[in-house]
Amino acid sequence: MMENGFSCILIEDEALAIEMLQDYISRRNDLILMGTAIERSEIQSLLRICSPTIIFLDLVIPYGDKNDFNYSKFPESSIFVIISATPISHYNGEIPNGEIYELLKPISLRRFQ
Repeated sequence: MMENGFSCILIEDEALAIEMLQDYISRRNDLILMGTAIERSEIQSLLRICSPTIIFLDLVIPYGDKNDFNYSKFPESSIFVIISATPISHYNGEIPNGEIYELLKPISLRRFQ
């Protein structure tokens, strides 16, 4: 936790979802958005500048230039908020280890709060 709130990063590839979630995050005094990644290859550089308390993570994002990032590289202490149209129970891909919460798309401001 940062002095004035929780540091967080957003990992999402849909422009409208990014805009909406950045807005939702900015409305909360306890959340500090440290950066946004739209593909896996950008996540490592975000983790170099911060060790986020909360990671808002879309499960399906493009790999980008490098394919060497895997979820084991996330900080063990991070809390994950999965932001996806696919419920975790129906997702067959990689899921990060740690404390996980789920916000199914579409996400209203009320549900985000």
